[in-house]
Amino acid sequence: MVYTKHLIVHSVKHLRAAVSYSEKAAKTSVEGEGEDNHFDHVFPYVMNDDKTWNRRLVSGYKISDVFHADDEFIWTKQVAAMSKGNKINFDPNSSKGIFDIKKLDEKNAVLAHHLIQSFSPDDDLSPEEIHEIGRKTVLELTGGYHEFVIATHIDKEHLHNHIIFNSTNMVTGNAFRWQKGTKKIFEQISDKHASKAGAKIIEKSPKNSHKKYTTWQTESIYKSQIKQRLDFLLEFSSDINDFKEKAAALQLEVNFSGKWTTYRLLDQPQIKNTRGRSLSKSNPEKYNLSNIKERLKENTVKVNVDEVLERYDEKIDIVKQDFDYQVTIENWQVDHKTEKGYYLNVDFGVANHGQIFIGAYKIDQLENGDYQVYLKKKDFFHFMNQKDSTRSRYIDGETLVRQLSLYNGTTPLKKEPIISTINEIVDAINFLAEHGVTEGSQLKHMEANLYDALDEAQIKLDKIDEKILELTQVAKYLIAKTSEDPDEVQEAKTALDNMNFNSDLKYRDIQQELSSEKLGRKILKNKFDQTVSEINQFNEIKAAKSEEIKEKSERKFL
Repeated sequence: MVYTKHLIVHSVKHLRAAVSYSEKAAKTSVEGEGEDNHFDHVFPYVMNDDKTWNRRLVSGYKISDVFHADDEFIWTKQVAAMSKGNKINFDPNSSKGIFDIKKLDEKNAVLAHHLIQSFSPDDDLSPEEIHEIGRKTVLELTGGYHEFVIATHIDKEHLHNHIIFNSTNMVTGNAFRWQKGTKKIFEQISDKHASKAGAKIIEKSPKNSHKKYTTWQTESIYKSQIKQRLDFLLEFSSDINDFKEKAAALQLEVNFSGKWTTYRLLDQPQIKNTRGRSLSKSNPEKYNLSNIKERLKENTVKVNVDEVLERYDEKIDIVKQDFDYQVTIENWQVDHKTEKGYYLNVDFGVANHGQIFIGAYKIDQLENGDYQVYLKKKDFFHFMNQKDSTRSRYIDGETLVRQLSLYNGTTPLKKEPIISTINEIVDAINFLAEHGVTEGSQLKHMEANLYDALDEAQIKLDKIDEKILELTQVAKYLIAKTSEDPDEVQEAKTALDNMNFNSDLKYRDIQQELSSEKLGRKILKNKFDQTVSEINQFNEIKAAKSEEIKEKSERKFL
């Protein structure tokens, strides 16, 4: 991301002190350390002539004189206080309420927010362009309801913006709420406008997020990757020594010396080892030495290390490309593209327009200029409302698919997860067959898994059929509801109420869902039928081979 920082102005002193210094901006130099010193000089510092091309890179929003912005900030706070009756002292002589500026310093109040945006020295952007990025960022963050001053500094190798905005909302008089997630929202808005202008996205220095970093590295992402590699090794290792050799090739450190086997990913920044017992709640012993040895006895296929590496890379690519939904979006739905992905225009209801970032690996561009987007239900994306950042929120993949398809009227393709399971098992069986394995416990184990997957697919098909029947029935009543016959209309509304569907629904409200369910059913049914056909062919080949072996054996004894 573009490097960002957030600071807080807490007292009138820090705003007032800025005024006298701002008039001597050309001579001002900030020395010393500490928060008080920084805020005593905050306005003259950000507007320093030497840093801002003699103030050509200084501008304001809802400010008539940027060099006396502190006065205007306080006046706005006074208007809000007078409107609400806060911070007012009663004057018995005039019988009027008088604004008490000293009360602004009470309870460590937040008077203003100071934002910093730093850009890479490699960016091919002019100071004016960087200034505009900062202006757009703070406008979107505050919704245009807060005064601000922005200055672009050119005194260092990396250009950077200093933005100071009033905490008081000019419309409501309420204070801007800087909450736990606001810094993240600020960063995402900043990245959006910076990437659109062509700026390089700078990664944060680890020292600024070490606590988050060390917490993250112990979370389930490592456990998931370790488990994925172990399950793969259990399928394609012949004995414990072969297991160790292939584990090393897959960058997985294995330690069998203790009571519990431990694992560590060598190609990831994992510091603390993971105990095998934490990888399977239902069977803590599954990845311990004794269980691994027993599991490997089932394997009969011999696969060398190079083959294992190639096949594992293929499997990882398949996992990355797996999806639950495929939806087509049109060119106008793409706000802009970066090296890492796309910012898409999305609407959530009326007057709730914004953008969502999706990684490039989830999107393919088609020849006609449209795009195919591949999403999983549990994917999460951050919707950035460009008018009001407080309405920004996280949404899951399923919700995003619905919004994208509603936006352009296309029908999303719904892919059932069981299809991926079937593909993976069939692929493994074919791999064994290529290596001459047509019998044995390893193959039987995979065949049993495949039959279980087909049973699950059949159950899912039955559920989809029930859903389609229900939606079709609802659609029927929704169409009847548009009849000119009052009796038919009433009958349709009663039927919808009995089915617990809102009688205010329109046919178009469920048309897309019905089409999506039918399309998903067609794909799952085709995969089911194809797999059953391949199993039957495979069984015929095995039966024929078994018969051939039997005949040879009988001729041998004649």
